[in-house]
Amino acid sequence: MYAKLKGKIKEVYNTQKAFAEAMEMSESAVGQRLSGITQWKPEEMAKACDLLGIPMTEIHLYFFNQKVQIS
Repeated sequence: MYAKLKGKIKEVYNTQKAFAEAMEMSESAVGQRLSGITQWKPEEMAKACDLLGIPMTEIHLYFFNQKVQIS
């Protein structure tokens, strides 16, 4: 879950810990969001996009990418 977002975090901040500090969140809170345990709040998504240089027009690629089963 959130594979593209995790890759962007690695690219920009190198570690989840450094990204969490920039987000002003605990590392465990970021980890819970990246693993899907806790949902991202809209203001957190906006801040993450700003910190990671993700245009708001591409937010869906990082936060709303769902796999759909084709029958």
